[in-house]
Amino acid sequence: MSELTIDITCPVCTTVFKKKARDLKDGTTIQCPKCGEKTTIKGDMFTDMVTNLEKAKEKTGNA
Repeated sequence: MSELTIDITCPVCTTVFKKKARDLKDGTTIQCPKCGEKTTIKGDMFTDMVTNLEKAKEKTGNA
């Protein structure tokens, strides 16, 4: 089974890059591979991501 990856869009340069969902815990800092901008996953950002993942699983039947 392949690991679930999340597309991350850099808020500075808009580069889209992938991160493993299991690595995106609340408080994790991620860095854009192009411009180096650092973003911390916090609060609602993390909660919304988990909610969206659960909805996607329901739609595809991969519960």
